[in-house]
Amino acid sequence: MTILVGRDAETAQLGVSLSKLVSGRGGIAWIEGEPGIGKSAMADELTRAAARAGCQVLRGSGDELMRSFPLRMIADAFDVSARSADTARAEIARLLRGELVDGVAFDPVLAAGERVLDLVDRATARQPVLLVLEDLHWADEPSLLLCHRMARAVDQIPLLMVFTSRPPAARTTVARLRALLRERPGVHLDLGPLSPAATLALATGLVEGAPGPRLVEELDRAGGNPLYLREMLEAMLRDGALERTGDVYELRVDADTVPPSLLAAIGRRLDALSEPTVVVLRLAALLRREFDLAHWAEVSGRPVTELAAATQEAITAGVLADTGERLTFRHDVLRQALADQLPEAVRAGLHRHAARMLADADAGLDEVSPHLAATAGPLDAWALTWLAGLPECRLQAAAEVSADLLARATAQSGLPEPVYEALLARYALTLFWLGRDERACEVAVEVLRRTTDQEFETRLRILAVRAAGRSRRFTDALQLAEPSSPDLPLRWQARLRSWRALILLSLGRFDEGSAQAHQALAESESCADPLGVSYAHNALAFVAAEPDQLHHIDAALASLDQDVESADLKQLLTANRLFCVLLNGPREEYDKALTLALRCAETAGSMRAGVVFAEAAYASYMCGRWDDAVAYADRPDQELLTNPTIAYVHAVVALVAMHRDDRATAEARLNTGGFLVPADRDRWISASGPVAEALAMLAELRGDPAGSLAVWARYLELPPGTARSSRCVEAAELVRVALAQGDLATADAAVAAVTADPDPSPLRALVIRCCQAMVARDPAELIEVAADYGRWDWPRYRARALEEAAVLLAARGDLDDARAVFADALNAWLDLGAAWDARRVEARLRPSGVRRGPRTVRRRATHGWEALTPSERHVARLVAKGLSNPDIAAELFVSRNTVQTHVSRVLSKLQMRSRIELVQQADTIEQVES
Repeated sequence: MTILVGRDAETAQLGVSLSKLVSGRGGIAWIEGEPGIGKSAMADELTRAAARAGCQVLRGSGDELMRSFPLRMIADAFDVSARSADTARAEIARLLRGELVDGVAFDPVLAAGERVLDLVDRATARQPVLLVLEDLHWADEPSLLLCHRMARAVDQIPLLMVFTSRPPAARTTVARLRALLRERPGVHLDLGPLSPAATLALATGLVEGAPGPRLVEELDRAGGNPLYLREMLEAMLRDGALERTGDVYELRVDADTVPPSLLAAIGRRLDALSEPTVVVLRLAALLRREFDLAHWAEVSGRPVTELAAATQEAITAGVLADTGERLTFRHDVLRQALADQLPEAVRAGLHRHAARMLADADAGLDEVSPHLAATAGPLDAWALTWLAGLPECRLQAAAEVSADLLARATAQSGLPEPVYEALLARYALTLFWLGRDERACEVAVEVLRRTTDQEFETRLRILAVRAAGRSRRFTDALQLAEPSSPDLPLRWQARLRSWRALILLSLGRFDEGSAQAHQALAESESCADPLGVSYAHNALAFVAAEPDQLHHIDAALASLDQDVESADLKQLLTANRLFCVLLNGPREEYDKALTLALRCAETAGSMRAGVVFAEAAYASYMCGRWDDAVAYADRPDQELLTNPTIAYVHAVVALVAMHRDDRATAEARLNTGGFLVPADRDRWISASGPVAEALAMLAELRGDPAGSLAVWARYLELPPGTARSSRCVEAAELVRVALAQGDLATADAAVAAVTADPDPSPLRALVIRCCQAMVARDPAELIEVAADYGRWDWPRYRARALEEAAVLLAARGDLDDARAVFADALNAWLDLGAAWDARRVEARLRPSGVRRGPRTVRRRATHGWEALTPSERHVARLVAKGLSNPDIAAELFVSRNTVQTHVSRVLSKLQMRSRIELVQQADTIEQVES
């Protein structure tokens, strides 16, 4: 039994957190300190108290040997196992092993992470959950990122997350997680050495007697470290270094065997074990802190029955502990001490042996590769064959580890050509998965120079084209997109042609790109290649007229199969479809497309998920759902935001902040995105509509109308076609600021540009009318346009059109009409929460004597049931019934993350601290609704 002394204040703080958890309020606790200082002892005490209080307790820890393996810490905590009777946990285990689930190929780590979040939501809907995660300094990165997402939800679910870590938490991901303590309910405990009084009390409890003066003086060497103190005392007791007089234990005068350090004390504990047991424990120490008995038997070459005696001896000596299906070292210092007893050369040989035995036993990549990584020099022949033969999905499940091993393998000389080609191709593929595009392209090109297999060569050629394109090296990509042989099978010619079409479009060569895409479609259809058909339709969506874009995207989606390339393309197409429906379809269709896109992103698991959330953020901003926009912009994990193609989400948050008169947040997000760097500013303005809008708006806020006009004028430089029509809303802003500065020529140029492309979408048709009405100074037409904006549910553009109409009416002297339209414009901006825009429209009308009257503005409820939207009310009713977020998502046919966003807003507006309060007020909610 652990004796916990000297930590009364810290225990009391954790007790408060536990009491809040039992009442339905989650939180975060961070326990920090040096090895042996008592972090685990405090966690032990808390878990026992939580279990007594009726909480579900989950516990896992980081492992130094498993840091490269995704979600390993979380999987341990949630008892994820392929042998689990729970189908959800078994499915997660299969994903992390790199197996396909339901025949669908996707990024297994992200897919598994979403399923873990489902487990959390369902568990907390049943009872409060305590999740203890120890040794965060050794945790794998995906586990830390998932912890960050879970921690952001503790203010709405009964989840108490307790983390332990050594100081300092130097890793960026750990530091970000720790920073959440400032935003969420939590407690930070920095455990220092025990006081002399606490040290004496602990020693008294351990020896069951009072320490004498010499013993007290000796124990001071422990420096207040409970583990060292315990090991010192137990070593003294084993060595007979203590003598007892009554109730007093004293250190013998002739004792000279007191261990001088914690490591020495641990070594003395191991000396008490028999030599056969120490031998097999050294082999176990090469596995990990928590290990499988069957794997121990494989590595040691001894049957499980023979290991039983050694296991019992080690448990009795306090070296091992039995956790059920696995064994664990009682403290990692014990494991490290055993491993350090082996000479380096012997240790390396044993790691090679362990790797071979585990591979032969069909252990996973996560069990075999740590042993390969622990050795230096060339990989053995069996390891090269093993790497070359692993299914690609297994490599994808641990892409970082796979890339490291493949880099090492391909650096070896004298490999047989077929093996070398296979390893090189896999290396290129893992680099591509990891987004290391330049290196992926280089490795793929090396394969192209060596292989004689045409189909294999073309697959790698397409990968090289895509990697070069993602790096925006379009000229290089175009050269790579040329087939290596005229007799290449038509199926592969057509696939390659589709990617060549996309590169030509990126270079602005629209006629050539369009011709290539049409030819690729005809060729793919002629040889019945579904993926080729999808590739071609994807390319054609970029050159088609706006009403036809949706047809090509849907045709591409309908042709997709279940392979890895299809899964990746599906994510991209689903994101593109979202924006296409927004521009062309009624809002109900957009809502359906948004639900489909978000559910696909969550369940399929892909780095493309970031693209989906980024598109959802910008689309939500455009249609006036600004809370949703911020939620979606902040949804992608930090490693996804490093992808420059979705960095514009920072600009989306900045736009919402500026409309809400929060310039500090706006400038901070624009800095985070790198959009204010002079060297990159022009490139971002040309490439991204949200960034251009944000920079133009910032200039206006700073009192620089000329600077704002200069940014908006870059719209005129956009090439015709999709690139310009998708940013049509910029034309209206350009006309507005140009007219305000008397620049009629620029206003006319904007009207000409927005009307040049044929077959406008419904939104662009309204923008064209708005631009023409502003140039014609026609307030009546602007009011009509505003009404049509309202019918199509574009509240921001409706507010802008009304504002311009009010200004024109006031300038004409039609003050009564101006006041009425001004009131509508002001209310439209205030309905959006656009405080800065409301101030601007008042300032523009004030010189004409048009001001806000006592009954001009409708007052919106900001708190209470009346403040909830219809969707939020529906979600609140379902939460009150006790449904979990996944259950609500299934009932409403929306994504789990959308439900989480709604729940967060509901709690905020109702001024509640957890969803338990909603459940407790279920009767009140029913009365309000009736």
